[in-house]
Amino acid sequence: MTPPQRFSPPVCQDYSVDHFEGVAVSLFEVFRANIVATHQPVISNKTFTNCVIEGPAVLLALSGVELDSCNLGVSSDDPRSLLLMPMAKNRVTGAIAFKDSAFRGCTFFAVGYTGPDAFIDQMIQILDPDGKSPAHDA
Repeated sequence: MTPPQRFSPPVCQDYSVDHFEGVAVSLFEVFRANIVATHQPVISNKTFTNCVIEGPAVLLALSGVELDSCNLGVSSDDPRSLLLMPMAKNRVTGAIAFKDSAFRGCTFFAVGYTGPDAFIDQMIQILDPDGKSPAHDA
């Protein structure tokens, strides 16, 4: 896992905005602010640019989630350790769900990822494009 850059950017002070830029953002605080504002468990229409996205958390990527030029949190270990496969097809409990949201140039720290099968397959291709993770060496 890459070292946290938690103290480089300022810590987010306003979680009610739709666009976060250049701040350290706690995914749980985004979730909490979304529940208060919308009474919905799915976070939608948010943009994060050059932010440090902090866990511990599992990000559930639903439709329209974009991860562009991001450091997803792996340096040299098995990148598949970041992925969690949902066991139920229609529900994931305990994950922070996003849809129609973009993460651009962000660094993720202590965040795992889950989503539909197509998302998991895409993430495997991004994180381990040559299939050279230690999981393949066994």
